[in-house]
Amino acid sequence: MKTSRLPYHYISIVIVAVISVYVCLKVYPIKNTADLVLFVTTVGSLVVSFSAFIFAMKTYLSIDSVNVITQMEGNVLENENYVTSFTSLLKQYDMEDPDQVGEEIFKNLEKKFTKQSKTAIEFASSLQYFIDIIVFFPYLFNSKDDTYRSKNIIRMGKLVKLIEKRKNALVSISTGNLILIEETVKLIRAIINYQKLVDERDIVDSTLLEVKGTMLKNSVTQTVYYNYLGLYYYRKANHVLRRTISLDSMDVFSIEGLKRIHQHISLFSDDERELIQIYLQEAKTCFHKAMDVSEKDIMWEGFILYNEAKSTYLLQLLQGNHEGQNWEAMMNQALTARKRITIFLHDILERDTPSHLQTAFEFENQLAGLVKMNILIAEKKDITDSFNKEKYVYPLYEGLLQSRLIQRPNPGSFKKIEEFQEDIVKRLENK
Repeated sequence: MKTSRLPYHYISIVIVAVISVYVCLKVYPIKNTADLVLFVTTVGSLVVSFSAFIFAMKTYLSIDSVNVITQMEGNVLENENYVTSFTSLLKQYDMEDPDQVGEEIFKNLEKKFTKQSKTAIEFASSLQYFIDIIVFFPYLFNSKDDTYRSKNIIRMGKLVKLIEKRKNALVSISTGNLILIEETVKLIRAIINYQKLVDERDIVDSTLLEVKGTMLKNSVTQTVYYNYLGLYYYRKANHVLRRTISLDSMDVFSIEGLKRIHQHISLFSDDERELIQIYLQEAKTCFHKAMDVSEKDIMWEGFILYNEAKSTYLLQLLQGNHEGQNWEAMMNQALTARKRITIFLHDILERDTPSHLQTAFEFENQLAGLVKMNILIAEKKDITDSFNKEKYVYPLYEGLLQSRLIQRPNPGSFKKIEEFQEDIVKRLENK
């Protein structure tokens, strides 16, 4: 059973009152009624004055404490010159086992949002750290191991609830404006929803549209916002495309998926064609903004260019022309950027065996190469390298089965690589 505790200031007032009565009685003995009235008035005034002083100090300290907790001056979310040190992050998470990587990421994030987010500035720093490593989260959710994926999704859900709880606590006592924190939390929640649902082809989460992106300040947060907003619009276009030609569970950029699009594209209604083009144009606009604010950040360049290349290809296919930006040139730039990341990671980490995240970035490089290959095979064209030099000639594609892209073991537990490799091998062997 809980016992009620008397606040210290009430105890102080009682003690002062008792001492005051005792001292006054010793100094000024009461001889008549006039003395008693004067005594009561004096002691009462003293106690009231002391009580007022105690409550004034308590109010001042409370206000000062709230100001310390909620003040945002100098916080990292508003620092327009802020950059992410991916080198230090990759060194921090250089484990080979994906379970160890996931455990270390969650342990650090949970520690930050439970023990290191007591003030608004600390909370803002923790949110920025979350944004910095958000690029690693797809490798926790998109695994061949369903148990590993489900476990991480559940744990991430608990972490997001913890962040929301801390944000609500800060906002409830805020005497200032914590809207930047609110929008950053919205962004994190929206991106996590997107990443969790990326394999659910029939679900398109729209929470990214609730984020007031123009209020985000530093370039890292803006890059993340515009990249994922572009992915949202790309996913909407993809959804309409799949529904229109009944792709079912087939990947749009599988060879068969691409062939079906080519076969049915002339049958699209004007409304369907217009809707898909609107979404793809919006996606490209977002990817352009992401590239502009990222200032060609080494880590994000490969992701953004790859996303824009896919959007550009589908848009040019629907428009029936290749005027303006060309998807293949964009994909070649993405391949070069992704290859550059894998080289730099090898130089930075200097490991005999690659870490899980090294393997994951190698997966990204290989995936982009296979997507480009699928497009060219579906279009019955020669396959070129990232410098647009002819390597494998249609229709036999002689030597392709011995290429590093096909022969190289699937890096880690990423199932998409295996699917694309097996499809290409089957098609070539059946020719």
